[in-house]
Amino acid sequence: MKKLFLVLVSIFTFSSMSLANKTVFRIETGSDYKSYSDTDLKRRVWELERAVMQLQRKVFELQNDSNSHSSSGDSWVCTVEGGFGKTYSATGNSKAVATHRAMEECKNKSDDSFFCRKPKCEN
Repeated sequence: MKKLFLVLVSIFTFSSMSLANKTVFRIETGSDYKSYSDTDLKRRVWELERAVMQLQRKVFELQNDSNSHSSSGDSWVCTVEGGFGKTYSATGNSKAVATHRAMEECKNKSDDSFFCRKPKCEN
């Protein structure tokens, strides 16, 4: 009898988990937990775990999406005003990298690197 019960619980849990992946589960806030029975509390814990699982999955998806966008190319552009009105620019996947590249370009290509200051960067 116990084995049958465990099998049924396992089947219900795994089928519910597959449903949890497909439909968004909404949590309702409780108010008076003292009036909840043990069964109600167990159901509530299961619902909360299901909601957390969905949130984790969504966070990981969003993280992967943002990582794929940022790794696809340079997202920062920095410009440096050099001497005699010349402007030097560079790109990088971070502000620091783009700033460094722009400063290096200005120092390497300008006649006087004294004027290579105050880079301006945009994302």
